[in-house]
Amino acid sequence: MNVASQGYQQPEIRNILFIILLASLALVLPGLQWSLFGWLYILLPLLAFFLFSRFGAHTGKRLLLTAATISLIVHVFLGSYDLFLFSIALLLPGVVLHRSAEHGESPSLSGFKGCLSLAGGWLIVVTIAALGSDVSVYSQMLQSLDQALTGVLDQYRQSFSAEEFVVIEATILQMQVIIPAIMPGILGSFILLITWATMVLGGILVEKVNGFKAWPDFRQWALPEKLIWSVIAMGIMILIPVEPLPKIGINCILVLYIIFCFQGLAIAVFFMNKWKVPLLLRSFLYVMIVFQSLGTLILLFFGIADIWLDFRKLKANAAPGNG
Repeated sequence: MNVASQGYQQPEIRNILFIILLASLALVLPGLQWSLFGWLYILLPLLAFFLFSRFGAHTGKRLLLTAATISLIVHVFLGSYDLFLFSIALLLPGVVLHRSAEHGESPSLSGFKGCLSLAGGWLIVVTIAALGSDVSVYSQMLQSLDQALTGVLDQYRQSFSAEEFVVIEATILQMQVIIPAIMPGILGSFILLITWATMVLGGILVEKVNGFKAWPDFRQWALPEKLIWSVIAMGIMILIPVEPLPKIGINCILVLYIIFCFQGLAIAVFFMNKWKVPLLLRSFLYVMIVFQSLGTLILLFFGIADIWLDFRKLKANAAPGNG
């Protein structure tokens, strides 16, 4: 059963205020105390996707508009217009992903649309925030990062011996050069992670609550085969000594690295389920794979190799006559 064929549930009157309250808090709390509640922003696309998928576009839109209006009033009182626009931009990919699932689109196409909507929303917010200012928000972010690294260097200067500080100084100075060069790729990877988490967690929540699948199980997700040519093209671009081609290639390779790691993780989940690995051991292995550099390289290898080797036999099962 897919989204298009599902009869949406309508919230009871007594639950409407509770839903609006929770949504308003998710929009408002980061503006009140960023250091404590800033992580809530990551959940905003999931909030929009879940409300639209649970109650339908009409009711979901009304609930979010009410919460957004309350949030706007609070942000006007606080004078934090930029944060309000930032939070609204994070709701957009949730709505786009719902529409994509409603039309039965593939995870790859849905994820592409979700990433595009989030990047476009942030671009609009950054453009609005830069009006009347000589320095763009992106430049301010890089300057703040550079100042933070310089502050860390000054702090370490007094905490380590001269020999140890030489190594630390060389590392931080190298970071001050490398990080600005790959910042577009870092931001792109962050957009990918938010979109991926929204699709995976949103799909699980909607299936449990409403009993239908927005997309196939994550362990069955597969990237388009032609995407491998993007990796080859970006690799060639890095080798061309004409600026800014190498920088563009490196940033695109960083984004593609995350994408193929997603496919490698889907393969890991597939075989964990196939081999019935106990939940506790499975959770430990997931943490080790994701948070270890060697683990992510293994995911990358299997994500790319799956295009030719089809470890999960998805192509064979999808062939005509095989059901």
